[in-house]
Amino acid sequence: MLRFLTRRKSARATQPTNGGACALASCHTGARATILTMACGDADACRLRALGLCEGASVSVVDKRHCMLLEVRGSRLALGAAITAGITVLPAQS
Repeated sequence: MLRFLTRRKSARATQPTNGGACALASCHTGARATILTMACGDADACRLRALGLCEGASVSVVDKRHCMLLEVRGSRLALGAAITAGITVLPAQS
């Protein structure tokens, strides 16, 4: 049993990290990021892509009070916490 736990621990240590990726909901006001994945419902993902919020798009967090106000390709979108929690982004280096 101890050998199994030791092997498992070493395998976990060699796994690659996420490279700084985080949920869009954890970004602060003024942050810029690139969208990596969108883990929301198919209808929500389709609508967001139609509005310009898709994988590879650069977003800027304009405001974060009751909802998250984003600037994407010259447009502003307001998204709720449930949707922004499912969007994974790579924050831009400052």
